[in-house]
Amino acid sequence: MPPRRHPLKQPFLIIPLYIYPAATAWEPLFLAVCSHSSLDFVIIVNPANGPGAGSTPDENYLAALERLSLLPNTKIIGYVYCSYGERTLTEIVQDIETYRAWDIQAPSLRVDGIFFDEAPASSEHVNYMSDMASAARKTLLPAREQYSQVPAIIIYNPGIFADQEFYHSADYIVVFENKLEAWDSSYVRQNLETLPAELLARSVAIAHSAKDLGVQLRFGEHATLHVGLAGHFATAVSDYAEWCCNWGEYVRWADKLLHKMA
Repeated sequence: MPPRRHPLKQPFLIIPLYIYPAATAWEPLFLAVCSHSSLDFVIIVNPANGPGAGSTPDENYLAALERLSLLPNTKIIGYVYCSYGERTLTEIVQDIETYRAWDIQAPSLRVDGIFFDEAPASSEHVNYMSDMASAARKTLLPAREQYSQVPAIIIYNPGIFADQEFYHSADYIVVFENKLEAWDSSYVRQNLETLPAELLARSVAIAHSAKDLGVQLRFGEHATLHVGLAGHFATAVSDYAEWCCNWGEYVRWADKLLHKMA
């Protein structure tokens, strides 16, 4: 199964950015991105459990996303939920078309791909997700031709290890999203051991509720340096609606790790 062709330096940071951009709320992100230009940031934006109803986000989102779009080491990925296979293609395409409309209404804003949350993991939904991925690439392609010849980035997030057939249509799959302590479970170890190296290189791990910075760093090092995952993120908070107190330290460490692995 050939790897997807995206100019992302691995390992990259994948950031579920579910923080409303009021005033200086996104400044920790801008500071990190600008201070670590060699590190790629894959940023999941989620204005309203998806793009929201309007053809553009509100003024605060618009200003923050336009600023983010100017930074070359960022990929802006729109959030779309799948309800584990219960949501229809029509409903999902409507969300994708709204992200496409952002590019039309605000040409200085870019959307680099789609993050399919609550993605199903069983083989019976392989065609379902393939249809979603095809729709996303087709819908976003006209906008992306304005600023890139690289196709839209497609990320599935079942939060667990999915049937390997899903890698035929996804660029990356989030194989772990859980409390960080669950990373050491037998379920995770067994699946990491059986997943081929070429698919590990297209897999991502996201951990929350970390006890301290040391635990976060050990998780990131194991997931990337030892296992070979493409992307990682660990936070001490239980959700993604606020910045972790260790955010700056984690990013600095991730940048050093990138150079160590180069």
